[in-house]
Amino acid sequence: MKRFVFYLFSGFFLPFALNAQTTGNISIKNVLAPQAFKLYSHPILAPSASFFNGDGEKTSLNDFRGKIILLNIWSTSCAQCVIELPMLDRLQKDMGGMKFHVIALSSDLEPLPVLRRFWVNRGIKNLKIYYDPQARFSQAANVKGLPTTFLIDEKGREVGRIRGIVEWDGSKIKAQIRDLIRKAKENAAKKEPEKTIEKTPSSSPASAESVPPPPKRPKEEIKSWFK
Repeated sequence: MKRFVFYLFSGFFLPFALNAQTTGNISIKNVLAPQAFKLYSHPILAPSASFFNGDGEKTSLNDFRGKIILLNIWSTSCAQCVIELPMLDRLQKDMGGMKFHVIALSSDLEPLPVLRRFWVNRGIKNLKIYYDPQARFSQAANVKGLPTTFLIDEKGREVGRIRGIVEWDGSKIKAQIRDLIRKAKENAAKKEPEKTIEKTPSSSPASAESVPPPPKRPKEEIKSWFK
């Protein structure tokens, strides 16, 4: 019953999604207004609930600390979610790397092989598969409908969320991501001098103690010079 209600909410954008889908990708770009996250004044810690990766292994957002994450919760039964996937795929291709990663988290009950076939049939090449069949993350994050997308900073904090279909490879979203990456680099740079200062005093005594004193000449050897 809970899952039925959960997916019922996801139909909120269904008529719009179906109309856009029948007219092709070009019209989708035209009708989607450029959007961006409304960032929170006070970020909140994102849920630590575990989900699964494409190898069937448990993972969580804790494994992505240090990266900016865009986490999109979707389902194969959600038309607008399926429309978003190619845009998310392009976003990962354009910006994914050491500092940023897109997590497309499926809340489907289908097993992993079905999701893999879906990925192939839809031509998704850059997104990795992540799935949450028991919707643990969605429940922990208080998700009310699909699609719902979170923007998470390098400290694992939710800084914004959007419900509904968005032009994910648009300029506004990319600008926000770049800004978060820049701030993360600045924060990391501020911590570097502190580390070097802490290491300096501890290394000096160690280096001084590691040098052995010069050997003392035995007294007997000194006396032999006077014989």
